[in-house]
Amino acid sequence: MLRQMLVAVDFSVCNHCAVQHACDVARAIGGTVTLLHVLEDHGLKPAGPEAAQALLQHLSLLARRPPNCLIVPVRREVNGADSLTGGVALTILAVADQLNAELIVIGLHGQGRSAAGTLGQVLQRVLLEARIPVQVVPCRSTRPIIDRWSVALAEKAAH
Repeated sequence: MLRQMLVAVDFSVCNHCAVQHACDVARAIGGTVTLLHVLEDHGLKPAGPEAAQALLQHLSLLARRPPNCLIVPVRREVNGADSLTGGVALTILAVADQLNAELIVIGLHGQGRSAAGTLGQVLQRVLLEARIPVQVVPCRSTRPIIDRWSVALAEKAAH
């Protein structure tokens, strides 16, 4: 049974699907979800603690039971952190170890057209170095969200 799931989130639109998936699994089996944002110290995207807190508060609304929320600075002193993305990935893995997480959930998203069909550097590093299962959740922002329960109830009512 999955008692503790760690969801790594950033400022991409794919976080919604990953967090929703983890919350759905936790609701079904009674597990706990922890949302983790690793603070990067570069100016390419809003990475301050206030923006991260707002992101986590928004994403926590997807859960019936509020998840734990962590904001952790990227660890540069971690062995093997040869780049910022390596540091982010290894920080995710270190937090998963500290929490005794049994599953890491992370959203799949591309960084533009050139990266379509490829995995990001952080995700690759997490997949290669994780000692626990990692579930990659695809982003479905262009597809309509189908509520399976509504479809099932509609089919049952039709019969």
